[in-house]
Amino acid sequence: VLLFDYAFYASAGTIALIIAVVGFVAYKTGQFGGGDVLLLLGIHLLLPVNPQVQYAVYPFVLSVLVAATFFDSAGSAVWYAKRLWEEKKLVGTKIWLVLAAITAVAGLIVFLPVFTATKAKLILIALSTSTIFLMSFRAELNQVIIKRISIKEVEDEDILALEEMPAGLVKKYSLGKVLTKSEVEKLKKIEEKEGMRRFPVYKELPRFGPYLLAGLLVSLAVGDLVAFVFFK
Repeated sequence: VLLFDYAFYASAGTIALIIAVVGFVAYKTGQFGGGDVLLLLGIHLLLPVNPQVQYAVYPFVLSVLVAATFFDSAGSAVWYAKRLWEEKKLVGTKIWLVLAAITAVAGLIVFLPVFTATKAKLILIALSTSTIFLMSFRAELNQVIIKRISIKEVEDEDILALEEMPAGLVKKYSLGKVLTKSEVEKLKKIEEKEGMRRFPVYKELPRFGPYLLAGLLVSLAVGDLVAFVFFK
């Protein structure tokens, strides 16, 4: 920055703009928290170059995001497994079929000579286990995550479960997923004119911030998690 490297400004600025635009779209569609977008933008602006890799293929912030996403997947699977166990939803034939599928995939990863490094096999097993679990119990998870609450219980930037709302009301009031002040005002109109008192909201979504911190620390330590695990 102090050397007024204009090529550096252009590169870092372009990536920051991409993060802002893509992050805004992801935020408005309820896929990503607004605070998380700002965290990623801040990480990039403070560390636009990977301090561990001299010639990185992609921006440092992408290494952080990939590592954070992996930790989020594994952590969310553990957290939601605990919640489903507490709600007594991990019962019946389905759980045994899921365990069988996880065991089969883990066995393939262990015995197939695709990646020989133990750390690569462990990462793949963790990723496949969390993915199989979260996809298999998606319907049960929605029963735990989605809560029907009153407008007074809505918190800033909660995510509205549009798929659980009457399609006619969603279209009539042009409802968005992220419950900003303007969207809450729409819910108040629905409450007043349509008589709807409780609204489906995603209330137990994982917090991505701690996983971003974990991804940042790991990326600072090893450079890039994918390269470290599979290629180093």
